[in-house]
Amino acid sequence: MLILQLLIFTLSTFLCAAPNNAANIREHLLLPPPPATTSEAYIIIDEKTGTVLAEKNAHERMAPASLTKLMTCYVLFSGLKQGQISLDDLVHISTNAWKTEGSRLFLEENSETHLQQLIKGVIITSGNDASIALSEHFAGSEENFSIMMNRYAHKLGMHETQFKTATGLDHPDHFTSAYDLATLSQHIIEDFPEYFHWFHEQSVTHNGITQTNRNKLMFTHPEIDGLKTGVTSKAGYCLSTTAQKGNTRLIVITLGAPSAKKRDQDTLALLNYGFRFYETILLYPSNTTISSQKVYLGILDDVPLETHGAFWSTIPKGSQDDLKVNINIPKALQAPINQNEAVGELSVSLDGKIVGKTNLYPKNDVQESWGLSYYYSYLKLVLSSWI
Repeated sequence: MLILQLLIFTLSTFLCAAPNNAANIREHLLLPPPPATTSEAYIIIDEKTGTVLAEKNAHERMAPASLTKLMTCYVLFSGLKQGQISLDDLVHISTNAWKTEGSRLFLEENSETHLQQLIKGVIITSGNDASIALSEHFAGSEENFSIMMNRYAHKLGMHETQFKTATGLDHPDHFTSAYDLATLSQHIIEDFPEYFHWFHEQSVTHNGITQTNRNKLMFTHPEIDGLKTGVTSKAGYCLSTTAQKGNTRLIVITLGAPSAKKRDQDTLALLNYGFRFYETILLYPSNTTISSQKVYLGILDDVPLETHGAFWSTIPKGSQDDLKVNINIPKALQAPINQNEAVGELSVSLDGKIVGKTNLYPKNDVQESWGLSYYYSYLKLVLSSWI
């Protein structure tokens, strides 16, 4: 264990936590730089691990256009999960919702439409009228709904974001970043798999009008299965998209492209880059025993340490044999020990940069010992601290 502890690295948790890591690893492994883009900002992340593969102006404040509706949907999905609303709710279409400008589901004023149909209208055809109707139904007004949007943004760690509308229509105080939108897209996929399939549906029909999904890349590239397009005069052409090949699912955000064609070209180039040069590998399945650690003051002398969830890492293709596994147990283990409380970390590094980290947990509880056994173990603990 002492030898393992000497291998500990105290670097950042993931590539996404240290933006220079990706560039340093690319240079060391002779990988090409990311493709040039016309989009003002972009980011590529791995959905499983959150690893940033490449980025440009990813933390700059940008107008998000209808990518705003990703958060509109996240709030609604959360409300469905908590039982605050139902897919069968009949939603009143107010005059305010009916007259909203921009893309529309073509709702009728003072009519009623099922909540599920409105959500599909928001996702598939980017209906602004549907977004306003849903925000009013759930929170009483779009202003109240935007407060909820910002609270969820804070909860998800979207610190470069402020929402003022449920539609994404231009507003001077409405902004986000490519990084934050990637985080949001990742959470939609992970937190609400039961609703994610709506982002892949090809069309929606309402009042006899059929509109196709605005993410046209899904029609020509079967590996692409969501998420959302957007465009306004201030934001330019924007896209949040995700695609999967094998174990690797990537999320690409492109913001501020000069046209839909350029936006789609940028997105495809970035996806191709990510899939060509990176892969997501399973390092350890759930509940894998990694090592055994000495325990002081307990009825057991040692306890196995294991991972809880599956441990994935995103690495450049062909670099798996160069990975180094490191175990960090920051202090001597003392009973009582709870098997649900992390006692250390398992990290994997490549070229001196950490590319994955997960917690280590005791495999079982360890109760305190008593009598002479306790005092003898306490003496060993004191001696070990001196050494």
